[in-house]
Amino acid sequence: MKDFLLLAMKKFLESRWVPRKPLLIGYSGGPDSKALLYLLLECRRFLPLDLHLAHIDHGWREESGREAAALAEEAERLNLPFYLQTLKKESFASGNLEEQGRNFRCQFFGELYRSLHCQALLLGHQADDQAEVVLKRVFEGSSLFAISSISLESFVMDMQVWRPLLPFPKRQLLSWLSEKNLSYIQDATNLSDRFLRGKMRLEMIPLLEASFGKDVTSNLCQLGEESRDIRNYFSTLNRSILKSVLQDAEGVSRLDLNPFFPLSAIQLKYLLKEWLKQEGMVFSRQILDGVIAGLLGGREEKKFQSKRGLLSVKNRMLILRKSSY
Repeated sequence: MKDFLLLAMKKFLESRWVPRKPLLIGYSGGPDSKALLYLLLECRRFLPLDLHLAHIDHGWREESGREAAALAEEAERLNLPFYLQTLKKESFASGNLEEQGRNFRCQFFGELYRSLHCQALLLGHQADDQAEVVLKRVFEGSSLFAISSISLESFVMDMQVWRPLLPFPKRQLLSWLSEKNLSYIQDATNLSDRFLRGKMRLEMIPLLEASFGKDVTSNLCQLGEESRDIRNYFSTLNRSILKSVLQDAEGVSRLDLNPFFPLSAIQLKYLLKEWLKQEGMVFSRQILDGVIAGLLGGREEKKFQSKRGLLSVKNRMLILRKSSY
């Protein structure tokens, strides 16, 4: 019987891996990262992978310290380097704990990544995670371009990030772990309604699947993939346009769109989003709609003010002046 997960991991690595470059693994000991680690270990039969494990103990649960110690022992048995960062309750401010936790992880992983001169950081995200992100962004009113945020490959804080398990649903990973008799940590916070992700896993997605009688997870993942394809398509179209941006000594940016017209409203929308993101600027959806109307409409000058700057449109010329702080 073929091990399709192993074959997929082997294929993923063979097209990307660079010899003698370490791979850093974000390792929680949960089912996703456990499957990721042991698939990589099996791939050592084909490739001499240099694996390093990084674990962060957020200190949210009483048992988390014992779990971190058990993971350190596991790494020692496997003869793998293990790096641990332990946080305390005082490390967190009031507000969104999940977001703060992600920021702490990124900072910790980034420091290790640079010190070890890694090729990539590997994370255990899988298809169910993608579905949750897509559903969350739909409910938040994100644009079609921003619905999908998890990719097989991306760059985060100058780290190359790989997510080789992203195409596979969690149930397939659990089945693989069962076949290999591999136990894993069950983090109760992942199934707690204290956090949004727990509510989505326990309540929202099961309710949708029961109501529609369909595999909502795969449908949401497909929507995310189509969103990414659309984003990549317009990014390619707009690449040459964005190269024509001019910036003077005072930091005023100018983008003359006349040589590139006619442009559709949908291309202009993504062009504006991409340009303003590069400039570190944010304008509301209503303002962006007004800018697009100005570009497609008459030749009179229109100005759009936000807290961080002024964007003016005249004769299909965009001029961005950032506010001084």
